[in-house]
Amino acid sequence: MKNIGNELKRLIEEKRLVKKDLAAELGITPTYLSAIMRKESIDCSLLDRICGLIGVSPSYFFDDEAQVSVSNVQATTVIGNANAAVTITANEVAALKELLKEKERTIQILLAQTGTTLGQHQ
Repeated sequence: MKNIGNELKRLIEEKRLVKKDLAAELGITPTYLSAIMRKESIDCSLLDRICGLIGVSPSYFFDDEAQVSVSNVQATTVIGNANAAVTITANEVAALKELLKEKERTIQILLAQTGTTLGQHQ
């Protein structure tokens, strides 16, 4: 489970929402909203109301997807150096692995139809 307070703070900042206005819509004080953003947990009904206002599903906060991050990838090209940072979730990795398995099955079927196996060339 994600740290709800940290994620709320990040989402509110990312969406450039005004905390004072958000608090008013929720019927709470801006001070209480700030206190919520320092906590790891929150009342479910309040979380549901906040999610409705900021445009995310409450399930977002309970998604335990691990993220794999690759950074400082560098390459030298003819035009110059290139840097990249890639973030991929565990679900995306699983989906890619499943796609590779399916491609491997397709290759095996095609090879069987041509009468060859991997590693053999005609």
